[in-house]
Amino acid sequence: MSLWDAMGLANKRVLILHHDDLGVTHAQNQAYLSLKRPSGSVMAPSVWATGLVGIAGADLGVHVTLTSEWAAPKLRPISTAPSLRDSAGFFWPTLNQAWGHIDANEAAIEIGAQIEAVRRMGIEPTHLDAHMGVVFRPDIAARFVALATELGMPVAAASNLDELPVPEEFKSLLTDIRERADLPQIEIIDSYEAPATRRREWYVDRLSRLGPGVYHVLHHAQKDTEEGRQLGDWEKRLADLQALSDPVVMTVLDEFVPLTYAEIGYAMRHYGEG
Repeated sequence: MSLWDAMGLANKRVLILHHDDLGVTHAQNQAYLSLKRPSGSVMAPSVWATGLVGIAGADLGVHVTLTSEWAAPKLRPISTAPSLRDSAGFFWPTLNQAWGHIDANEAAIEIGAQIEAVRRMGIEPTHLDAHMGVVFRPDIAARFVALATELGMPVAAASNLDELPVPEEFKSLLTDIRERADLPQIEIIDSYEAPATRRREWYVDRLSRLGPGVYHVLHHAQKDTEEGRQLGDWEKRLADLQALSDPVVMTVLDEFVPLTYAEIGYAMRHYGEG
């Protein structure tokens, strides 16, 4: 019997609405609070990560961060691992640069350091995921999954790897890691590539067409503030907030059975994995 069967979710439309990049700006945190949807993940190296301490009912994970893509804010590793740093001491700015330089063992050390940093903030993480898919390099993925398994934390294991921007040579190796770890399968849906001007329509159309299954719909909603506009993609983030606050989109979201990673973790401990 699968985990979803054990949880009574078979043949249902199930949704984890997941707020990525929490902590990167105060504007991002404020959007999370205003939407009142529990699931999201925290970028431990970010200056505003501590702004999420003490939120009741939160379903917060660690958004494993091994890149620093923005001109501001720039992010540094928590650990001293040298392979994670560019010449200025920050994380590598692009995914390809990160994959070209990072030592997998040092990545595992940094991931552990980020988990402990979130715990020191008074947040007990319910799950792990990763910024920019940086853990999709198979040797990093193996350590990421092993650490999550050791800690008893669920990860967002994509059932739809073929649809994600992952190098072809990685896909079979990642599928093997996913299956050997017997991870619960979740379809990942990312709003990011949808045009900001049509984000509302994208949510209504994309979600309305989904059949039975368990879906992790990720977004990057943030408030429109001067501080938030330091991110180059702020318009897309604002569009997520506006769309997810829209009554029509909210009605579509409410047609799904809501799910949290805390509930998945509980079920994994009591019913077995995957």
